[in-house]
Amino acid sequence: MGTEYTEPELPADPVGRRVSCGGERATVRYVGPVPPTPGLWLGVEWDNAERGKHDGSHGGVQYFTCRHPKGGSFVRPAKASFGVDFLTALQRTYEFNTEEVLSEEITVSSKKLEWLAVEARRFESLPAVMLNCQEVNGPGAPGEIRKTTPNVRWLDLSGSLLSSWEEVSSITEQLEKLEGLQLSNNRLRLPSDPSAHCQAFSNLTVLALNSCMLTWLQVLECAVMWPQLENLSLENNNITELHRPEGGVLQTLKYLSLSCNPLVQDSILSLSALPRLEELNVSNTKLSAIRFEDAAPGCYTAMFPSLKVLNVDQNNISEVSESPHSG
Repeated sequence: MGTEYTEPELPADPVGRRVSCGGERATVRYVGPVPPTPGLWLGVEWDNAERGKHDGSHGGVQYFTCRHPKGGSFVRPAKASFGVDFLTALQRTYEFNTEEVLSEEITVSSKKLEWLAVEARRFESLPAVMLNCQEVNGPGAPGEIRKTTPNVRWLDLSGSLLSSWEEVSSITEQLEKLEGLQLSNNRLRLPSDPSAHCQAFSNLTVLALNSCMLTWLQVLECAVMWPQLENLSLENNNITELHRPEGGVLQTLKYLSLSCNPLVQDSILSLSALPRLEELNVSNTKLSAIRFEDAAPGCYTAMFPSLKVLNVDQNNISEVSESPHSG
């Protein structure tokens, strides 16, 4: 007599959750049967569209939709990991040798950032927590992060299984000293009320959101959450046309990287509304010219009053005006 098959236990709200399958990241778009095959299936949209097989349809039935026509698959729940909470990932990563983990170099958009690395044998002493690709899906028990890692100034949650900014906020609001946050290679749903999360990022000055499939308008919508931000990296996203920041957002920004985004030619001028911007990286963005409204090519412009460094590498630029502050 054969053993009866039992479905693995799923989270209460699996649709929209992030999962890891065979080392690849995906978002759950459907949970249920897919006849004629018996049993439960997860319909997932892969971050890497080349990993998929279809657009969410099977046998003439559309079970879910994908951005890419080959971005979806059906997988058995047993093949998908919904991840672990922050504290579980912390214990798994740091329980053997805290000092070794602390010695890792921290880099955001080719800029090396120095953070205090102290001898630490207890979580309470950690100035940096590196949980990149550790499948973090949420904070864990309420208030425990605040008690366990109260001195964290830098946090790396790149490649996590967090699915929304609310989940990120539930972690960072417990890290009152947090200054730097790495969130690259995530897919985060936008918050319904971004202003409600300002306190969770109140001391944040460095943020990396590379390869997150963000548009510029989505960045501006979220930017109200980051009132003190100085360094923002948005490389390899879905950013095309730039728009003027409104509502006082990003006014503290000093460094911005938009490298590897297919920018619309003249929309870069919208960034002149950032009064403290000192360094702008628009390398590999398909630009062919940078023309300022108040200056002919080769002449000085009054726009970008604080700009010192403009990186236009890996473009085909033949014309550029100059900022009197550019280096």
